[in-house]
Amino acid sequence: MREVTDLFGAGLFSLLVAVAMAYALLSLAPLLWPAWRAFRAPQRLPRRWLFVGVVCALVYGALTFFVAAVALPVDVYLVFIAPQLQEAKLPYGAMFVRVSDVVVNYWWVAAPAFQLLATWYLTRWLAARWERLCAALE
Repeated sequence: MREVTDLFGAGLFSLLVAVAMAYALLSLAPLLWPAWRAFRAPQRLPRRWLFVGVVCALVYGALTFFVAAVALPVDVYLVFIAPQLQEAKLPYGAMFVRVSDVVVNYWWVAAPAFQLLATWYLTRWLAARWERLCAALE
């Protein structure tokens, strides 16, 4: 640990640790925010653990869907198809390649912000309807 502190300096090392902790906390928002909403004393929700699990599944599922349905095919195009078209001097969508290359390589930077917004929205939306949903399950 001392080598890392010496390499980056104490200020930059502290900043890196703070950013990593904030990223981890934001990535856990789909678990922490619904749990706080479901277990707080004045307005406890029925089937609290199910509520937390449903919100987590929806938020992480939406992110996984984005990666599988959008980022993976775009990455396949960038790696296998665009270079072949460029080499053959055919139109390959140079602007699309530049923009999607940034998106595919740096989507993980925006993932916690997406998770936080989706968690906030889904927690509010589901909490308002949760009692009726639970009553329909019985």
